[in-house]
Amino acid sequence: MSYLQAIVLGLVQGIAEFLPVSSSGHLAILHNLFPAVEGAISDAAFDVLLHLGTLAAVCVVFRKTIGNIIKEFFKMCRLITYGTFRFRKANRYQIMALYSIITTVILIPFALMRGTIAGIGDRLWAVGVMLMLTAGLLFIADHSAVGEKQMKDMRFGQAVKLGLFQGLATIPGISRSGATISAGINMGFDRELMVEFSFIMSVPAVLGAVVMDLKEMIAGFSAANAGPYAVGTLTAAVAGVCSIKLLSLVAKRNKFGWFMWYCLAAGLFAVVLDIIR
Repeated sequence: MSYLQAIVLGLVQGIAEFLPVSSSGHLAILHNLFPAVEGAISDAAFDVLLHLGTLAAVCVVFRKTIGNIIKEFFKMCRLITYGTFRFRKANRYQIMALYSIITTVILIPFALMRGTIAGIGDRLWAVGVMLMLTAGLLFIADHSAVGEKQMKDMRFGQAVKLGLFQGLATIPGISRSGATISAGINMGFDRELMVEFSFIMSVPAVLGAVVMDLKEMIAGFSAANAGPYAVGTLTAAVAGVCSIKLLSLVAKRNKFGWFMWYCLAAGLFAVVLDIIR
């Protein structure tokens, strides 16, 4: 793997993982346009490291929130042990912790089918259709009424719905952030809150995926690629921080339409590319 390949894939991962444009969809298109990067894309060790890079970006941007969630989670566990915990009295961070667990548990069936789901990425036309579906979700978000609901207003069924949308986003071409943020906005939640919670609920999901792929990562790690691995991971982390901040700004200004048109164009491009290949 060259340093240029590592930087390009790090940028794609860091930008497309957080902006609502689907990193998996872009990697599928990149693979078809530039077969030379196939080895880097299929490098299991590098894939895990890129996800760790984007995970680091979330932890940097939302470090205070994550710190409070961890602290309140252990406090909540202590209250549950004593039998004194009451959900109606739970604070914002305890609710985030509970619902992050729920949305992660819902991913288990999708994880069991990940081989089949990943196979969709081999069909470029299917990736294109999923990108256009992402465009549709962003259209709904852009035309939903401005909501003011906060974490205390979220119900169990709504958390399950967010978890299902996060699960559907394992399909190449469907943006995880786009799907979960759009679903939350459509349910009447505050836009900035949904950007934050969308990324918070991704933390245990990404950690789970890393653990599942750890064996492949160790087996596929190449000391000769240590330099490109490090550069690619750092690139993904820096690009990820910038992307999260940009998405937060977009949410404030209600401008998801920019990404809607992009996903629509990328989807059409993928379908046409598959036809003429």
